[in-house]
Amino acid sequence: MSERRVPATTRDLVTLAVLAALGGALSTFVGYLGNMVNLALGVPFGAGQFMAGLHVFWIVLMRVLVPNKVAGTLGGLLKGVVELFTGSTHGIVIVLVSLIQGAIIDVTALASGRVTDAPLKNRFRWWIGAGFSSATNVIVFQVFYFSNAPWIYLAAITLLSFTSGIIFAGYFAFETLEFLNETGLTASRFVSVRTPRPANTRRGLVLRNLPAVAIVLFLAVGSTYYVFGVAKILNDPSTCEVEGLVESPYIFRPSDFSAEVVTVEAELIGSYTHLPPANYTGILVSDILNRAVLKPEASGLRVTAKDGYTVLFTDISSIMSDDRFLLTLASDGLWLIAADYDGSMWVKMVSVLDVY
Repeated sequence: MSERRVPATTRDLVTLAVLAALGGALSTFVGYLGNMVNLALGVPFGAGQFMAGLHVFWIVLMRVLVPNKVAGTLGGLLKGVVELFTGSTHGIVIVLVSLIQGAIIDVTALASGRVTDAPLKNRFRWWIGAGFSSATNVIVFQVFYFSNAPWIYLAAITLLSFTSGIIFAGYFAFETLEFLNETGLTASRFVSVRTPRPANTRRGLVLRNLPAVAIVLFLAVGSTYYVFGVAKILNDPSTCEVEGLVESPYIFRPSDFSAEVVTVEAELIGSYTHLPPANYTGILVSDILNRAVLKPEASGLRVTAKDGYTVLFTDISSIMSDDRFLLTLASDGLWLIAADYDGSMWVKMVSVLDVY
């Protein structure tokens, strides 16, 4: 079975489209999980790289199941576009990351030979290529976002991402292909290394592939919760919920505060990111909270973004008197501009203002 220059069948096109859609949507959820890990460990970024291989997992499936020399590149591009429009916090850069990852998988496939040839020997090469593909996200993000990050830290998270690629995009992807092969869905594109082939009873299939089934179920349930419970992608991105210890919870819309617009000059100075001084126009958070009416026991404010990122401000009285603390509407939603705070306190794509 030789590889074709372009997808020649409807099956190829549908396979690319379905896997790219699933991969893009679930990668947004994986990004959310990464943010949760960063918050738990108290680091600004990087700890979530131990799951980075899950982004490349889908590209490996595409490249194996669609034996075309550029299937990985095309699939990566499509996956990145889907991820962009399902709420990725990285913006258009995620499309570039996914495109490069797909191209590396294509190079890996060409260097390793067909999966149907000497699968045991070639499989290890695929795993290493998947590791390199996964690690490229750190390099691209370094170029665009993390120019001030210590090199030792970048090296550590690059190694973590590489290892994740070997495990999730390499080993786990091929175990998933083994499972699909046993069901008869990929017999013409993938050869099992399990000899003799186990009996295909329903119970046997589930037990042999329990880890893969468990992870797939976790991603499916978790992404559904993320989409509707955390990101709330059906909500208008130019609005956010005001809730918690307030007398009148409501949905904030900038158009409802047209007479209270202010403009401030601010500069984002974070540990690893920097935005030069610029004018930001929006609504003071104090005006927004005044509309909701704070309860006497209110003491702080929790600001939550669509991707689950959360920042706590422990002194509500300071916020109520701060004339440089506002929400502004950007192209990707509401931004919290905390002009007199460290850059790590600025929040993109705000979805909830929770008074506690």
